[in-house]
Amino acid sequence: MYHSAGPSAFSNMPIRCNQGEILLLLRYLNMQPARQGSKTYLGVSRDGVLRRCYFCYHEDSTPVATGTANALASQLGFGNAEAMRDYMDERR
Repeated sequence: MYHSAGPSAFSNMPIRCNQGEILLLLRYLNMQPARQGSKTYLGVSRDGVLRRCYFCYHEDSTPVATGTANALASQLGFGNAEAMRDYMDERR
């Protein structure tokens, strides 16, 4: 039996972004490395709370794994990676 792809068929798709987009988001949120060469970024997030996130940058085009995107989203105060992606898309 054939089922058409309704709106719920795509709800479990992973959120895709690359490291360059994450780095731009960190810069937009004014997150700074804790010290030179550090992978820990500190800053005040969009809700006014001092936040700390861990991000290991390699190259702009390197994709970010779904679990890593979820961890970064929670560290930055977003509900999930989808909310973070929506926020990034609004800022373009």
